[in-house]
Amino acid sequence: MAGTAADCELNQSVRFAVADERHDADIRRLLRENPMRGAVSVTFEREPRYSLGAGLAGGEDQTIVAYENDRLVCMGRCSWRDCWVNGRETRTGYLAELRLDHKARRRFAIVREGYRFFHERQDDALYFTSIAADNERARRLLESGARGLPVYEFLGDLETLLMAVPRRPHPAKLRVTPATADDMTDLIRLLNQHGRRHQLATVWTEKKLRTLAGRGLPLGRFFIAVDGGEPVACGALWDQRTFRQTVIHEYAGALGLARPLLNVVRRLNGRPPLPTPGTVLAQAFLSPLAFADGHEALLPEFVEGVLPMAAALGVEWLTLALPGGDIRLSALHRRVSARSWPSRLYRVRWPDQPSSNFATADARFLPDVSLL
Repeated sequence: MAGTAADCELNQSVRFAVADERHDADIRRLLRENPMRGAVSVTFEREPRYSLGAGLAGGEDQTIVAYENDRLVCMGRCSWRDCWVNGRETRTGYLAELRLDHKARRRFAIVREGYRFFHERQDDALYFTSIAADNERARRLLESGARGLPVYEFLGDLETLLMAVPRRPHPAKLRVTPATADDMTDLIRLLNQHGRRHQLATVWTEKKLRTLAGRGLPLGRFFIAVDGGEPVACGALWDQRTFRQTVIHEYAGALGLARPLLNVVRRLNGRPPLPTPGTVLAQAFLSPLAFADGHEALLPEFVEGVLPMAAALGVEWLTLALPGGDIRLSALHRRVSARSWPSRLYRVRWPDQPSSNFATADARFLPDVSLL
């Protein structure tokens, strides 16, 4: 790989650069070959082109890459966009896709120097990230406060639910209909009123919503619920598989052995089977998602109202996120077959920056999971 003016070197062997189209194939290889380990190991891939997933909802993206000789050994991405912080529009940067190649494991210096390279090019945005609660290796490293790393300040827990879409969904009590152009004002109002009551939710505009039509989310995939003549909830059914995929890598231990039998039972119950390793998870996000103040308890009914549309589109799994400990989690688990993945949200700052000042008493942390 030819060097650029933005490159820097680590011990004359590892070179850092801001990624561009020349690095696309190498980035996709790194994501494909380095799964996130767990009971179900997955890879988060970006086919057929990495750049197709950039710029979502008006975001600005920058990916840092590290090469050793001609092999990409580490990467990390930052997505900047306006989010609600303490009820105000605030420029934030979400740090994601930190991957260290399996051939470079335990080489802490690469990660440290990658952060330094990024820090030299950052602006004054508020940076945050998420780490899976069971990813102990990453948490030990990033929470350690090791010299050269930024400070990871714990903000709150996030619970991501993967819900099975039944083949024959039950009729819903809440009437949920696809949005039309006439609903645009209500959508923006609901999303921003809901976002203002939470921390790190996206600030939405009509322009941002309309740009999503080219990323698999036309207006007709937004759904709205009306109660007493007033819109009380809205949400999007966003299938991102055309540019971002979750691929099942393997099942660990007993789950892998039991999967064939479990799938027989799941099919008899009208639930989607556990996918074969190597296949793309047929999932969509129920995100962005918003409720009018005082109507948050309608979430289970809203989910049930969207399930028939998801089934009609061939979606087998639906993903949404809630703050950890949200009282609606138990209600959802009673209504739908779901598995939860807890993660931890952090503010990421450098030692020369002040600590967080979040007014969290009435605002819980809830970034839009479809944009993470």
